[in-house]
Amino acid sequence: MDEFYYFWSMWMMWVLTTFILEKNRTRLLASAFILLNMTLSMYQLKIILFFNVAYLLFYTGGYVLGGYFSLYKSIRRLFIHLTMVFAYGFVFLFALYDPVWFILKPEWLIIILFVMLTVAFEKKFVNRLVLFTLGMCQGEFLYALVLKKIYADVIVGGFTWLSMCSGGVVLIWGISQYEELVHYIYQKWKRINKGATKMS
Repeated sequence: MDEFYYFWSMWMMWVLTTFILEKNRTRLLASAFILLNMTLSMYQLKIILFFNVAYLLFYTGGYVLGGYFSLYKSIRRLFIHLTMVFAYGFVFLFALYDPVWFILKPEWLIIILFVMLTVAFEKKFVNRLVLFTLGMCQGEFLYALVLKKIYADVIVGGFTWLSMCSGGVVLIWGISQYEELVHYIYQKWKRINKGATKMS
């Protein structure tokens, strides 16, 4: 995966937030976050390790959202989160030492696994977003800490990671929208059936 996937996903999310979402504070914050993220993705910051600034924005955004919606209070979410973090590290380390076992690229495997976990265990889009983002961020950090012992210069949250994270967010948003549409159609159908029953 290169930066093409990252920029394509982020532009797609920016178009959705700017032109489709209702005009409110959430839309403004989401649009600003996306544009700032894309702008700062070219820069790195050294704090013991090299961090991509866009990665740090994702990390901060995940924690702020998680704190605002009090998502840290659930032990179930904590276990899911830790499972995701260790799964991320395991898959990438296993792929590094024995890549023959992988039919799919590890990047695609992680996206599929994380999206399935978040969709299966969370109902709301915001909860899914926080769980996915923090799982990705801390998994990448754990993987980088292990790699630091092997390689000298490790960049945490490079364009490969950014592509994975933004692509996963788009997938989660798409699935959440599909679920809302199905629910809306079901409710309409239920009302029509109820009306037809009363008339008969």
